[in-house]
Amino acid sequence: MCGLAGMVRLRAAGPSEERVRATLDALAHRGPDAQGVWRDGPCTLLHTRLRILDLDLRADQPMEARRGERIVMVYNGEVYNFRALRTELAAAGWQFTTTSDAEVLLSGYAAWGPEVFRRARGMWAVAFWHPTSRRLVLARDPLGKKPLVYRELGDGVAFASTVGALLPLLEQQPDLDPVALDCYLAHLVVPHEHSMFRDVHKVPPGALVTWGAGRGVAVERYWQVDSQPAARPEHAVDEVEPLLRQAVRRRLESDVPLGVFLSAGYDSGLVAAFAAQESPRPLVAVTAGTRGSGYDERGAAALVAQRYGLEHHPLEVPPLSANVLPSLIGELGEPFGDASLLPSYAVARAARREITVALTGDGGDEGFFGYATFRGVQLAAVYRRWVPAALRRLLRDRTAGVTADSWRRRAAALFEYGAEPLAGSFRNRMGFTRRERARLIADGPSAGHSAEHIYYDRLTRLQALPDADALRRTFFETFLPNDYLTKVDTATMATSLEARCPFLDLDLVEFTLRLPAAVAFPQARLKALLRPLVRRYLPEQILGRPKTGFGVPVAQWLRGPLQPAMEEFVLRPGRLITSLIDPAVVRGFMQRHQGGADHATRLWALLALGVWSAVVLERTWSPGDPLPVPRAADPAPV
Repeated sequence: MCGLAGMVRLRAAGPSEERVRATLDALAHRGPDAQGVWRDGPCTLLHTRLRILDLDLRADQPMEARRGERIVMVYNGEVYNFRALRTELAAAGWQFTTTSDAEVLLSGYAAWGPEVFRRARGMWAVAFWHPTSRRLVLARDPLGKKPLVYRELGDGVAFASTVGALLPLLEQQPDLDPVALDCYLAHLVVPHEHSMFRDVHKVPPGALVTWGAGRGVAVERYWQVDSQPAARPEHAVDEVEPLLRQAVRRRLESDVPLGVFLSAGYDSGLVAAFAAQESPRPLVAVTAGTRGSGYDERGAAALVAQRYGLEHHPLEVPPLSANVLPSLIGELGEPFGDASLLPSYAVARAARREITVALTGDGGDEGFFGYATFRGVQLAAVYRRWVPAALRRLLRDRTAGVTADSWRRRAAALFEYGAEPLAGSFRNRMGFTRRERARLIADGPSAGHSAEHIYYDRLTRLQALPDADALRRTFFETFLPNDYLTKVDTATMATSLEARCPFLDLDLVEFTLRLPAAVAFPQARLKALLRPLVRRYLPEQILGRPKTGFGVPVAQWLRGPLQPAMEEFVLRPGRLITSLIDPAVVRGFMQRHQGGADHATRLWALLALGVWSAVVLERTWSPGDPLPVPRAADPAPV
């Protein structure tokens, strides 16, 4: 993995050395092994490299095409089928001076143009500068595994891996975008359609962004989730295994230590099993846990490692702490309200002591119907057919605001999702409702904007499909790039670790998305297509285990040791955030949480917003300084 940034200015001067250095510092964790600066005319390109393939200096970047039009590239990612593409290019007369995938991607772009992104299989955020035509092309992989942001500058454009790395390049910090604030409070993350800063944009997954002198920016999608229902395939179960094996095999290329993140779950277990069978060399499997936490999977994971001859490294992770939140928010440059970022970072940090590249089980829940939410919306569709509309709306209104007691919460979700067609009823129920946001945002939500459009637009487009299938496809364009993959990228890159996700191999994803729900989700059985493989390849003791993981005791923290942090970052008079959100409304949520209601996810999201405001907007809190949490009271997971 790597970090990249750059700027094109046709009339004004490029970034100063001070700004270049600050940007490279912001990208340092993404690429600790080498730094590159390329300046020529109006263009400045910056790169930090984590060496994975071809460790020689010759493979460092920025990198210039060696044939045809002059093109200079900075790139973050891995192209897993680079050997096949290299063979095809060599047959056409292209010569190579490195053994890296980066040179193959650059040569493929020079030879085929944007078609290379349809041929490549992997993950990438990449920029190509064409000096002769003064044209910049930015591209992001189809599923949005690697981030890339940009901002037009009038006479040019600036770009970087993250918002946190883009800001040092700019002469002035852009204004806050109130629409993005509304979206953040609704979804607890900032969707890729928005940025917390005006005129800062994220390259959409599966898209090209082209900037040209005198032409401005054009955005073109080269891949998107297919919205058409598919015919029922005959042997779907039999086809999953070779595709997953291929995905694992593609991700075993590395010139540095490579291993597998192994938990006691189905997804990582299958990845570990296939990696052990497909790898030409012994592999390390790392399992992180905290002694006495109740979430320790190291014993169960050892059974998988033993069966397949993996060198199992059970790693001890200290009790989770919220103290690293300023550092992680500073890396990202935007607020991020998903508290599972903390255990993801803790596991990545522990694993980095053993390996540089990790295969993970991420993505299996999205492609193979692994979330209970899929079952819930399918049940809601049945409920909607049989219960009169007036009664459905009455039950929704009567149970709105239920926060405690798990069965009541599940019932409230059923009543909410079943009250109206899915496009009009689905939302992130952990976020703030429209009514709550209207009270919480100091100036009120932006007129004419609905944060719920993130789901509404897509589910409306997919309304011909069964609800569960429509939601699965929607998650690939929303939850996956906005939350899950942002979390994985931030946590691993903060520790200079590369994560590879076989379940998100494009060939496997396209196959699973072509399967109708009747095949992939029969009788609302979660992961029905993976269960035969689990029975075939994983120890029997794994089969009946409930889903576990690291617990994040946010509710407990917010009733005790995190209260000083809430006061400091969210409620302290004079803080910028108090002009964005109403402290009195926040105190109301805190008081109800203290009284037994569960507002943990919402209050955590507000804390993350306050930390972002202090670290990024105000710059009154260093990202290297921990939260003001009493060490003695920093609790272990519950």
